[in-house]
Amino acid sequence: MSPAAPNGARVPAFVRALRWILYALLLVAAVLTLAGLPELQRAVAAGHWPRATLALPPALVAVFIAGYATYRFALVRAGRYPAGKALVQLGLMVLMVAVIGGIALERGQGIPDAPVDLARALASADPDARAMAAELARHRPREVSERLVPALVELAADPAPEVRRQARASLAALAGEDAGGDGPDAPERWRAFWRARGLIPR
Repeated sequence: MSPAAPNGARVPAFVRALRWILYALLLVAAVLTLAGLPELQRAVAAGHWPRATLALPPALVAVFIAGYATYRFALVRAGRYPAGKALVQLGLMVLMVAVIGGIALERGQGIPDAPVDLARALASADPDARAMAAELARHRPREVSERLVPALVELAADPAPEVRRQARASLAALAGEDAGGDGPDAPERWRAFWRARGLIPR
């Protein structure tokens, strides 16, 4: 049975359990804000998580405040806690949500927009755009670069020398060796190399 307060009201049984849940929730929110937010930012920048993920830390704190308000309200009703003190604490916590939300938004502003679609740039009619895209291909994450291999192989026979040079450099960087070389047969040599590795259909 829940203990009776001095005014005769009883504190609900869930209140004591709620206190420990709230402590755990606050700890998770603090760790996620102080240590996890930079990692979330990197994951969002890399495209692994949506930008809305950055709202998770302030959202957790908001859930904590809602639970804390319920907890304190139960104690105030039972005469176990001063109402004025509870209101001051809730006000400070709302301020904390605003601060954490501001940190998340500020860090989120540094996240670049989605990267340029290199597959489209590699097929551009402009040789300068093709050359630049072929150069950028080797600087993207490997899983992204590997999806560009078929287009880079085709560019190994491009009419523009700079496009051929950049395509060859990117293919060699991905392969770890210059397996295709240069010349009219370079695309076929690269095609055979990447077909053996499963990146070009047989």
